[in-house]
Amino acid sequence: MPGNIIPAQPSQVMPYALCIAFTEELRMETLVNTYPDGSSDRLALALNPRRFFRLTQRLTAAQWNSLRAFYFANKHTAFWFYNYRECPNWHWDMTGVSTVGRYTVVFDGGWSDAVLIGRSEASFQLREVA
Repeated sequence: MPGNIIPAQPSQVMPYALCIAFTEELRMETLVNTYPDGSSDRLALALNPRRFFRLTQRLTAAQWNSLRAFYFANKHTAFWFYNYRECPNWHWDMTGVSTVGRYTVVFDGGWSDAVLIGRSEASFQLREVA
């Protein structure tokens, strides 16, 4: 029945050292039907763009271990992520009370990593939950 969807109720906040390793992407997802003559029908799947956050920095061993532990503790649940650029005075709130710059997100995709000498890489992204 419409209207009976319960919104995500996050209780965890991604650690500060990990929040600053992500960059933001805005996507307007659409449904596209393309026909043989080159014409197409397009339908927006949302009214507003959805935010994705992609891990772009190589991580130290401590950051990698922290991210791995956080991922496996929260891989099926929503959590809060602070977009560091939007936080007032570059302030990250570890309690999740401040709403400025805070997004409710989930992990989008599985864990994939490469362990290198000195720094390691993990490849996945976060998806905003409306």
